[in-house]
Amino acid sequence: RRAGCRATAAAVRTVRAAMRAALASARVTTTPCGVRASSSPARSAAVRNPYRPAARRSRPDPSSRGFAAGGVSERRARMNGLTGRATGFGSGPLSPDRLGPDGRRVAVDADTLILGIETSCDDTAAAVVTGDGRVLGEAKTSQDAIHAPWGGVVPNLAQEAHKAAIDDVVSTALRNARVDASRLDAVAVTVGPGLSMCLRVGVCAAQDLCAAHEIPIVPVHHMEAHGLVARLSGGTELVRFPFLALLVSGGHNQLILTRGVGDHVILGSTLDDALGEAYDKTARLLGLDVGGGGGPALEALAREGDPRAYAFPVPLRKRKNCDFSYAGLKTAARLAVERDLPEVAEGSDGAFSTVCAPGTKPSEVRTPGVTREDGETSEKREREERKIRADIAASFQAAAVKHLEERTRRAVGWANDVLASEAAVGGDDDGDGEPVRGLSCVVVAGGVAANATVRESLARVAREAGLPLVTPPPRWCTDNGVMVAWAGAERLALGLAEEPPAPWPGEGEVEGGRYGDADLVEVAKKREVPLLPRWPLGRRDGRATGETKSSKKRGVAAPLTPGGAGASGLAARGIGS
Repeated sequence: RRAGCRATAAAVRTVRAAMRAALASARVTTTPCGVRASSSPARSAAVRNPYRPAARRSRPDPSSRGFAAGGVSERRARMNGLTGRATGFGSGPLSPDRLGPDGRRVAVDADTLILGIETSCDDTAAAVVTGDGRVLGEAKTSQDAIHAPWGGVVPNLAQEAHKAAIDDVVSTALRNARVDASRLDAVAVTVGPGLSMCLRVGVCAAQDLCAAHEIPIVPVHHMEAHGLVARLSGGTELVRFPFLALLVSGGHNQLILTRGVGDHVILGSTLDDALGEAYDKTARLLGLDVGGGGGPALEALAREGDPRAYAFPVPLRKRKNCDFSYAGLKTAARLAVERDLPEVAEGSDGAFSTVCAPGTKPSEVRTPGVTREDGETSEKREREERKIRADIAASFQAAAVKHLEERTRRAVGWANDVLASEAAVGGDDDGDGEPVRGLSCVVVAGGVAANATVRESLARVAREAGLPLVTPPPRWCTDNGVMVAWAGAERLALGLAEEPPAPWPGEGEVEGGRYGDADLVEVAKKREVPLLPRWPLGRRDGRATGETKSSKKRGVAAPLTPGGAGASGLAARGIGS
């Protein structure tokens, strides 16, 4: 027991040292218009941004209520079921002066500048996009190095990293776009779903920016943004409403019939693990370096293996619906590792299989059983283990992607059924009297959409259905600011935004004498931030299985509902034009 306690204490010290090293080497990835992503050192914290109050940098008061983020507490936002507007983020509905003659829409064109801010999980991102789909500049910082020792995202560490990076990321995106914050027409920000502690950082930044420059704030649904970014990358002429979207990432697996902005029907979703989560866990089971993500690591290893070496079952083949399940497949991979790679199974400890000393890659850590008793390395055994790992990775990926393929093929038929039934009762697509059209394309978005095997398999499904497959560029498949900015542009055009909130008194301003009322000191310490961390994308199709992953319903917001006419009317040529 004493030896175990000493080993645990040593592991904790190692993890802390790795965390400190990762935080010290944090970098911001920036992408100006037309330039590939590059790395640049983060700006000094001493550099002040003209649009960001100093209060966020001050030390939080331990006596203030709420979370540890400077006394900021969470306030649930509201969904207006009649207008499809998420409320509570600004001071109220848009002023009639900002709306067009119909009193509902906002004129959004090539001169409209939208800033998008994304902090829903472990990526801090921002981008400036025009109303006609031109990306003027973007910036992003990743937290892979921070969370790698833990084998997953640690919310409080993610929040601290967001707070440290948000100012630099926003200012870098504006600088790359050659746009001053005062020229922005609106700020779009992800308000859910996601980790509350992380969402809060982005919402606070957006509110401060809008208040400082008196511009509207546009609340954005994270998953809707993933789907709508295909309209920017592929062009609105190709990606017309309605279309079928497969949103597949580390936390989500959904097949969506998208009929307009805010108008979605969920045809199927995951019953347990999402595909990205299953990729990450299987990569850790195989002892791979997941610092850059378990999906890319497993995909690279799978190229060396035989996908027919292990007969892993394709999930839910007896259930003729569009739902997903990856827990059983993940268990099958674990059993194969325990049977054929006992040394790896004994040497790994779940989520902590990649914990190692600072500066050391997990692949460099010696695995028990790869050396002979006489001290000589068994190269043959190493080659055999490598082959077994590659075969398990390839077989796992083959079954996982086959599951995606089968579900997507069925979803195409379901989506056509929904559209046909609407046409039969005289429904229309955009609310303008036009008859319901068929699917325009199949969109695959989300982090896993960057997987080449996934793209190839789903392209085959789309060809069989006579539809084009549209996938955003890999850098826009993961969380990014471009998708939030474009979703904000589409929602702003429909008037789904709010007037800027009133400027919030910060602790520094109060203590500096600007506010004399002692009550304002407490007000400044108790800022409430509206969030929608559990925000369904839309209603479920009657044939889909209900939510079974969690029975907890407390805090679940109303689903995103049709906003106005459903189609923004924006026109983007696409990045290939």
